[in-house]
Amino acid sequence: MRAHAVAETADDTGLAFCDGVAEHLPFVGDAARAVVAATAAHWFDRPAFYAEARRILVPDGIIAIVEYVRDQAGSPLAAALIEFMSQYGSQKAYAPADYRRELAGAAGFHHTEAFVLRCQLRLDIAAFAGLALSSSHAAGVIERFGIDGARSALRELATPHRVDEEHVLFGYVFQCFTARRDA
Repeated sequence: MRAHAVAETADDTGLAFCDGVAEHLPFVGDAARAVVAATAAHWFDRPAFYAEARRILVPDGIIAIVEYVRDQAGSPLAAALIEFMSQYGSQKAYAPADYRRELAGAAGFHHTEAFVLRCQLRLDIAAFAGLALSSSHAAGVIERFGIDGARSALRELATPHRVDEEHVLFGYVFQCFTARRDA
């Protein structure tokens, strides 16, 4: 992903890319006005990441965690897929973190906020199956059923949720959680 970002970035932007991991950021203290993790924080050792973000942020700098999750509450098909993945997916099925609570409890941060947007994607059934299989948690489904069997099982899962002959609505919740570093 970084190679693509470098290739797509104009030379006059002032952006630089460097090696690092969330738990050991390669910057001196008080160096950044913002630290953003987009659709990645669920992989981190988050207490270590929060400490690193606090270390490199300037006073009142912002940490932001951006993610999207399946809308289990507002989308019957998303709820059905979550249940399907928990039954047939990889052993460690995804469980969303409570980032707002974590940031509110993280040492050295204040003014925690959450911004939430719910949406429904209109997908044909093949696109739904492709989307479901693109998740890292689908590896167990593919292992269990094979790729063709997994697609077939997902088509079967989607069929009762059709809004017309070929389409389903699939809900997502897009979220951004922020907090400011203490002075």
